[in-house]
Amino acid sequence: MKLLAAISLAITALLVVSCGTTDSSLKNQGKSAAYIQGFHDGKHSGMKEEGNHYERYVRDDARFRSDSEYKSGWLAGELEGKTLQDEATSIGMAAAGAYSSSQIQKEVDKSRDFEGIANDAVQGTDTSSLNRLGQ
Repeated sequence: MKLLAAISLAITALLVVSCGTTDSSLKNQGKSAAYIQGFHDGKHSGMKEEGNHYERYVRDDARFRSDSEYKSGWLAGELEGKTLQDEATSIGMAAAGAYSSSQIQKEVDKSRDFEGIANDAVQGTDTSSLNRLGQ
């Protein structure tokens, strides 16, 4: 049951990350191409800053200094990227916690099964000669 919850949380994390602002929504808000490019660059950068090792930091520094639309978009995108990454990390940690606690309990239960431990230790070993020791 906990594994199912962990899988559900992982799927939710993927949906959260994929539910960011789209180009079409930015265009519908009247944002310029420079703003949209800055937004994309900032979003990747924000996710990288928050620990996503699959993202990269992207910023055209010259454009950031000279183009107010790009800068505004970059800052908004960076904030969204950080927010999305934080949400995905939180959901992922919750999923990992649910899975881990379940696995830990299974291991604790197995460690108390001494006969099972002994059987696992000799599994695949020819123990027929040990039977003669008892005679």
